[in-house]
Amino acid sequence: MAVLVFILLGLLLIVLQTTVFMLNPVWPAAPDMFYILVAYLAYRFDLFRGLLVLVPVSVAMDVFSGVILGIYPAICLAAFGLLKIMAVKMPVRESYYQIPFIGVSYLLVNKVAYLVLSLLKPDVLVPWSWPLMLLRVLLLILFAFPLFTFFEFVASRLQRSPISFRMLGGRSGNAFRQDGEE
Repeated sequence: MAVLVFILLGLLLIVLQTTVFMLNPVWPAAPDMFYILVAYLAYRFDLFRGLLVLVPVSVAMDVFSGVILGIYPAICLAAFGLLKIMAVKMPVRESYYQIPFIGVSYLLVNKVAYLVLSLLKPDVLVPWSWPLMLLRVLLLILFAFPLFTFFEFVASRLQRSPISFRMLGGRSGNAFRQDGEE
């Protein structure tokens, strides 16, 4: 059930990212909210469930905004793998490194993707700009806090039973009090 819900959340993030937050294709202040979902999946889901969510949603993102078909799923899988390895190998508590590593991995993965695309299709690329990329990393980090909180809320709601105890016939009141006592 969690996989299906996170696939739907990923599709919603794609729609928001490609319509609401992207005023034009080269707008500098467009946050990559789907990348935050990739990071959340790498940090919180096991490998199999993370890939079950990531593959169909990254393919949908590739259809919506791909320059070369297949490159966006490759970017997402590389980011997922990099963050998964970093999350497993880090000796410090996870709250210290999660958000900064999202920014670092975003820069690293996008630089590698830019180099690969410059070899495959150099005529379609916008020139690399460090100030623009640092602005996007800053936006990514700012959006990561509320989105991680939202994803944690959704995951915790999915772990609870959909049927409450009151519906199962649980009794309220003092369980030790006998009927007829005053």
